[in-house]
Amino acid sequence: MSRDVQQAAGGLRITRHRDGAVTVLQLDGELDIESAPELRAAIARAFDAGPRAVVLNMAGVGFLDSTGVRMLLEARSLAGRELVLMAPSRAVIRVLDLTCLRGRFADIDADADLATLQR
Repeated sequence: MSRDVQQAAGGLRITRHRDGAVTVLQLDGELDIESAPELRAAIARAFDAGPRAVVLNMAGVGFLDSTGVRMLLEARSLAGRELVLMAPSRAVIRVLDLTCLRGRFADIDADADLATLQR
C-alpha cells in the first residue's frame, strides 16, 4: 500500500493511500478557507482513480470552518460514488451537529469498517 503525502495551504496535511477498492485520505490539521481548495483537488484526484468510495479520515482535523463544510457538501454531491467520513474529530462533529449536516454523510468509526466498503 503506497502513501502519498501532500501539505496543503493553512497547514492541512493530506495523506492518500489505496485500500482495495477504497481510497483513504488522512487529514491532519485545519480544514478552512485556506486548505479547502487543496482538499477539493485531492478528493477529485482520488475519485478520478476509480475507487468504489473515498474515505476522509478526519480524526486529525482540529478545526472546520464554513468553507470546509461547503467543500465537503460539494464533494459529496459531485462524487457520484460514496464519500465517507471516518472517525470525525470532536471539532468536526460539533460543526456538523450545529449545522444539522451530520446525517448527510456516511460515517464509519475505525479502519476495520473499511472492509464493509469493499463490497
